[in-house]
Amino acid sequence: MRQLREGYRHDLADLEQELLALGRLADEAVRRALWALQHGALDEAQAIVRRDDTIDDATDALIQHAMRLLATQSPVAGDLRLINAFIQAASELERIGDYAEGIARLVPRFGGPPPGGVPELIERMAASTHQMLNQALAALAARDPSINLRLKHEDDAVDAAYEALLEQQIALMERDPAMVRTGTFLLWVGHNLERIGDRATNIGEYVEYIVRGVRSSRTDGTERR
Repeated sequence: MRQLREGYRHDLADLEQELLALGRLADEAVRRALWALQHGALDEAQAIVRRDDTIDDATDALIQHAMRLLATQSPVAGDLRLINAFIQAASELERIGDYAEGIARLVPRFGGPPPGGVPELIERMAASTHQMLNQALAALAARDPSINLRLKHEDDAVDAAYEALLEQQIALMERDPAMVRTGTFLLWVGHNLERIGDRATNIGEYVEYIVRGVRSSRTDGTERR
């Protein structure tokens, strides 16, 4: 029996490492997509689109692994929360990979680096969401639920930057109709980054769920079981 439980603990540890590796893949995809955007790098953008299948496959493998543990080990209490949270967090990371792919697919539409360069607001959002994702993954590994509140504050700042980007690009498009195409694509980039911030914040909520058995509401701080 002891040997069986030790094997189960190893399986849980392996599952967590799969999740953290998936997080690194998603983070790398976002960083490379933004680099491709800044430099108008079509080859890199196409490579990111192709690599999204790797993220999807890793997500599927993790979920299948988790489902096997649920079926064969019948975990309860903390272990059940842990496995369920890993499944949910993997889905968040898979979506982050999709947002990175979406940014990469926009690169050819610019026909080179964006005219005037990438707006500072997008660069700020990119830096913030990169930090948020890494903070969420580190908190997951450390089982540190205090990250949840910090991520919510940082997500508010990302949302504010996106609102400012909307106002900025709409004003530019109104002044110069030739900027409508570029402005629209930049707003899609901003939208994807804003959603990445939301997904990172969700992962922070799952850390709280693992440790405390509750998830705090994004809007009012109330707890969800």
